[in-house]
Amino acid sequence: MNLDKIEALGKYRIIDISQPVSETTACFPGDTPFSLKVKVTYESSQVLNLSAITMSPHVGTHADAPVHVRGTMNGAQGVTESIGTVPLEPFVGPVTVIDLSPHRGAIEPSHVERILSERKTPPNRVLFKTLTKIRYHVFENAYAFLTPDLIDMLADSGVCLIGLDTPSVDHIDSKGLESHHKLLERKISWLENLDLTEAHAKDYFLMALPIKLMQAEAAPVRAVLLD
Repeated sequence: MNLDKIEALGKYRIIDISQPVSETTACFPGDTPFSLKVKVTYESSQVLNLSAITMSPHVGTHADAPVHVRGTMNGAQGVTESIGTVPLEPFVGPVTVIDLSPHRGAIEPSHVERILSERKTPPNRVLFKTLTKIRYHVFENAYAFLTPDLIDMLADSGVCLIGLDTPSVDHIDSKGLESHHKLLERKISWLENLDLTEAHAKDYFLMALPIKLMQAEAAPVRAVLLD
């Protein structure tokens, strides 16, 4: 391992692209919001504070696993295709931020064809910035989402990960979750609920590893860009 390269990482500016999670954080309608219960206080124990949290793994910035939209979840240890089993390579590496903000509704191939055609080399990973401001405590029903045609186009160009600053890669009223299934079909990983308000339309280095939850269909991510 090249220690000089590791030390060089300290020269990069870190941009946190994770949304904050608290009891005021909005979540998808019907999902389980974040809550925290203090189990032991330092005041009472004179030793430590200890808490327990309850939340859907889709609250805040997160990554989905295949079992989110297919297969069986029965609570058994080692759920097939859980978020703890997904490859990590897509979540770390060069990434391109594409700024479409402000944008709501479907993201089509026509929105990115010109941008990609102007590049000397196609991106490995793509994050779509569609918002200039995020109201973390409000669930926005009208948000940007991916289309299967866009996913096919990006997959054909070699993209291995797509990220959005919105709650889902599918429309809120989608019953078939076509974009989720298309991402799986094309072997593309994805991130949802990013915060790209401080990011610009340029190339960065992405680090966004999901927690290794072996029985869950998604996991929180602390996502950052190295500039």
